[in-house]
Amino acid sequence: MSEIVLNKPLNGVDHDYGESGLRGYAWRFAMKFGAMNSPSSDILAELKLLSAMGFDYVELTVEKPRTSPQTLRQIKDQITESVRSLNISLLGHVPWRFELGHPYRQSIFPYHRSIGVAQVHAKQIEEAIETCHQLGIRKITVHPPMLTRETRRSEGRMVLREFEEAANMFVSTARDLGCTVLIENLDEEAFTMNDFDELFNEVPGMGFTLDIGHANIGKLENSSFEYLRRFRDRLGHVHLSDNLGGYGDLHLPLGAGIIDFARILREIRDLGYDETITLEIFSQDRTYLQLSRERLVRALGA
Repeated sequence: MSEIVLNKPLNGVDHDYGESGLRGYAWRFAMKFGAMNSPSSDILAELKLLSAMGFDYVELTVEKPRTSPQTLRQIKDQITESVRSLNISLLGHVPWRFELGHPYRQSIFPYHRSIGVAQVHAKQIEEAIETCHQLGIRKITVHPPMLTRETRRSEGRMVLREFEEAANMFVSTARDLGCTVLIENLDEEAFTMNDFDELFNEVPGMGFTLDIGHANIGKLENSSFEYLRRFRDRLGHVHLSDNLGGYGDLHLPLGAGIIDFARILREIRDLGYDETITLEIFSQDRTYLQLSRERLVRALGA
């Protein structure tokens, strides 16, 4: 665990975003660094491995093939015992592929009630949130819809409305369970900062996960600083990986790409952010994940 002293809890305490932004807390703990499990690997083995590498928590990918909600519920007791014995925590991560902004609806005979694809997928996210709650997870990251230029031109308004309706459903479910839902940025073409502004207006209980790697995609300069300027009051989590710019979300080890991550991390620290940072390093050789953790610790002076 790092030596940085912070003022907000990792888990178990409600976040209240609303109109005034993130509510502060008096509790103190050391900054938490985490990593994601591979959804293709045994979760119990992943917990042991990532704990042994010095991570404070695992951001649990609630998705197939081996960590779907159904599978996780079947081994819930084993997971919670492993978390307890390893003295680590869990966060939640919902897959990107749910079509939460899908514009199409279908009338269901004989009820003649229109239901949207986005609402169906929102129910899947509700199931993931409920599973996270059963595992003691209180902070869960989701993804916005990915809008192409053509979709934005022809159906953009409808897609955003469908997403906002779906988000209100699962954010309400999470709030009732004492969980916080945060949404991460994609590249600026897929979901713009203005889209985030509208979303936070319509779904006031939703927080923000800054993905520093995504903020480098399709940009000449990393847009993390602008995200921080506009949404710092909603910031509740950070994802970190490296890439080469362009349109490749490569999830490289820190230092293997072109992102000046140390400068961005210092900006985050200087803004008073004091919660969780997850390394999304997806190389098969986990040595690179360990090296990235060491670089993260050094960058923050921990």
